[in-house]
Amino acid sequence: MKRILLIFPLLLLFSRPLFAQEEVDIEIVSINDIKDLMSEMSVSIEDYTAQFIWVNGDVRYTGKIKYKKPDRLLLEFVEPEDQKIVANERVLYIYIPSLKVVCQQSLAEDTESSILSTASESGLSKLFGEYSFSFYDTSALQPFGNTRAYHLKLIQKRPKVGFKQMDMWVSEKGLILKSNSISPNGVVVSLTFSEIQLNVELPDYIFEFEVPADAQIIRNIIVPF
Repeated sequence: MKRILLIFPLLLLFSRPLFAQEEVDIEIVSINDIKDLMSEMSVSIEDYTAQFIWVNGDVRYTGKIKYKKPDRLLLEFVEPEDQKIVANERVLYIYIPSLKVVCQQSLAEDTESSILSTASESGLSKLFGEYSFSFYDTSALQPFGNTRAYHLKLIQKRPKVGFKQMDMWVSEKGLILKSNSISPNGVVVSLTFSEIQLNVELPDYIFEFEVPADAQIIRNIIVPF
C-alpha cells in the first residue's frame, strides 16, 4: 500500500468530548487561519478515539479509530467484521479475516499520502506541503450535522501518486470531521469521524499486532482497499 501517512490523522486531529474544550475567540480571516487552527489542535492532542465511516467507491467500512503519538494507529472494523489496520511506527498490518490474510508493510520506506494522512502531526505537515488549500465556496462556518464547520478545497501542488484533489470539513476548533477524495483511477473515497474524544491516555500495547496462527502473511504489496 503506497504511503499511508500516520497522524489523522486522521484523521485524526480530533478525556474530553469534541466540543467540551474552552471557548477561544478567534476571528477567521484567511485560509491560513484555518491551517493554524488545525496545526495548534494537532499539537495539543496526545491521543484520540473516534467512530469512522470510510466509503471507497461502492464499498462502505465502519468502525473505531484510535491514534497515539507518535504515529501509532489502530482501526477496528465493524464492517467488515473483525478486520483491522494496525500501525506501530515500524510496521503497518492489514488483517483480513475473511481471507485469512495479513498484509504487512514496512513503514521505514517513504510512501504516498492517503486519506489517513490526517492521523498525525507529521502527516498534517505533509498535507500542507503537498496541497494548496482554499475555501470550497465560502469562508463562513456552515452547518455540518449538529455543529458547524469550514468547508475547504485541497488541490495537489505537483502531479504525483495520491489524491489529486480533496475537500475537507474542519470544525471551528481545528478538527477534521470529514474528508472526500478522488483516487487516481477516479474512485470517490470519503472518511467521516464522529464521537471524537481527545487525550484519553491510550495504552501502547493496543497498537501491537499478533498475526493469527491460521493467517498467511503477504509482505510489502499494494493492497486494493
